[in-house]
Amino acid sequence: MPRTAAKPRLLDRKEGLYLKHTGSIKGRGVFCSRPIKKGDAIEVTPSLLLNENETLTVDQTHMVNYTFVTGDISAKLRKKTGIKDPEHASSVLFGVMTFCNHDEKPNAIIEWEEEDGTVYFTLRATRAIPKNTEICTTYGEGWFDDRA
Repeated sequence: MPRTAAKPRLLDRKEGLYLKHTGSIKGRGVFCSRPIKKGDAIEVTPSLLLNENETLTVDQTHMVNYTFVTGDISAKLRKKTGIKDPEHASSVLFGVMTFCNHDEKPNAIIEWEEEDGTVYFTLRATRAIPKNTEICTTYGEGWFDDRA
């Protein structure tokens, strides 16, 4: 019996997203020109996984601000990418969500899912977001404490 191909993963982005300088310490941010409903996927994008050595190299560059912790990926994907400890590896995302700023009370969350040997990240609204509002996630408690 022929093997059927897996259903392709839909890469998606809400229309009307734009980058704008925030006028604060945050720099550029992602804004929406249309309202977004709670629970909506704002963007779905693949990532490039970096092993521990690659992550150490990137951490010495400006790219450190645009990488994400990898998370608990499968043993198969760890082997393929040479990752021994996912907590010391990272992901480079290929979407605008890398420009989402931190907020202690974010209006969006970044979720990830491994599928078919690729890690996909989804930016999802945690509440309704009015048009021309900055879309923010959280980088963790106290993010700006040492950056003010």
